[in-house]
Amino acid sequence: MAATTVAGLATVAQLALYVHGLVTKITTAADTARQNKLECQNLARRVSVIGDLLVQLQDPGVAQPLAGLGDTLQEAHDLVVACQKWSVRRKFLYADDQAERFREVNRRIDSHLILIPLLSHISIARRLDQVVPPNPTSVLLPAAPPTMVAASAMASTYVPVEFASAEIAFLTGNFGHVLTEDGSATVYKGRLHDGQEVAVKSLKNHGPQRHEQEGAFVAELETICHLRHDHIVPLVGWCAEDDDRMFVYQYQHTSNGTLRDHLMQGGSRGSASASPVTSSWKACVQALLGVSMAVDHLHRVAEPRIIHRNVSSSSILMDESWAARVSGFGAAVLQEPTTGGQLVGEVAGTFGYIDPEYRRTRRVGTASDVYSFGVVMLEVLTGRPPSWEEGKDPKTLAGFAAPLIEGGSLGSVLDWRPSPVPTPGQMEALNLVAYTAARCLWSQPQDRPAMSNVVTNLEAALGLIDNSEPKRHYY
Repeated sequence: MAATTVAGLATVAQLALYVHGLVTKITTAADTARQNKLECQNLARRVSVIGDLLVQLQDPGVAQPLAGLGDTLQEAHDLVVACQKWSVRRKFLYADDQAERFREVNRRIDSHLILIPLLSHISIARRLDQVVPPNPTSVLLPAAPPTMVAASAMASTYVPVEFASAEIAFLTGNFGHVLTEDGSATVYKGRLHDGQEVAVKSLKNHGPQRHEQEGAFVAELETICHLRHDHIVPLVGWCAEDDDRMFVYQYQHTSNGTLRDHLMQGGSRGSASASPVTSSWKACVQALLGVSMAVDHLHRVAEPRIIHRNVSSSSILMDESWAARVSGFGAAVLQEPTTGGQLVGEVAGTFGYIDPEYRRTRRVGTASDVYSFGVVMLEVLTGRPPSWEEGKDPKTLAGFAAPLIEGGSLGSVLDWRPSPVPTPGQMEALNLVAYTAARCLWSQPQDRPAMSNVVTNLEAALGLIDNSEPKRHYY
């Protein structure tokens, strides 16, 4: 479909219908491909995502930016059909050319996958012009509809926007202030023209793994673009220009590092090096409660519903007021209406946090996030890492601490930093937290509590701690 033909499709509905036909033809052809079968099936899955996203767009004005979509899908269809006809000998002779064609079509599909969420938010912003006036002094757009505010405990009044690489370089002072760095990304500090401080997470390009990383970037962008919650890190914007793949977050929501950073810190209670997270049992339970509320929001309230798949103390950030915020959505998947978990291509997550049943069957569900959060609760209670080496054998915190807790020996593994001698009220609260953590780690997913029940227990634990604190009297 040429650009002039797209212009003739007056509505997004017409474009969606045309694309649906192409997607169906590609999927059918991929099922019967004789050569490059895996590449064809992967291509079919990715164009199906485009078809699903396109039907959600309502604004006729966003059809024109997708003018090249039909050409890309038509080329994808021709490529898959060719794989039905090629002989093994021809496949061998033209393997390099065929591989390059697959790479090029996938790159073009990526560009459309990245563009569609932006167009969706532009459509929302246009519909909201009569409700929430835009802020002319900010590079950010108005927020989601008021009906979403009550449902999702909205923490931010903006929706994300796309930045050019040159803009990112300018707002970070040419990437001059590094906050953190690891094997997958570097995080820089920057400042928008309106004075708002931001943290820019720049993903690293790992060559042969680039295609998988591109998929993870698109998945994370599609997931977090729609999320608004007081305990989820809000996205300011992103950059997907040339080889750059970056996320831009509000710095104030990431400024105190990860929960893991604080649990790993030394320092005795009250010392200069002690973290607020490890200096008070109340602060510990408040952090856990915030995370549980965020994950419960993903499971029951967010549209679409989400399974995080990487809940860990390293994916929990502490903001400027020491509230916990969930991040790290690169492995997240959308929930499917299935029983017994949904089958995924590969197991994602960090060793020590991964639900054993999910690892064994490759079927993931909300109970997998519940298991991972159970490990996070044990980390906070014990101050120990999720896993470690003992001789030549890897050990997990779940395997070490859960049996002791269920045997009534919480005191033998409890972290001494928040309080060497917890008060009776604190100890009652910590036993409730420990009991809940142990339940989250039960082997069968159906036996674990829903995250909403975990929230209820943590709220009760926080109430026990509040009631145990000495009351102040004013005269």
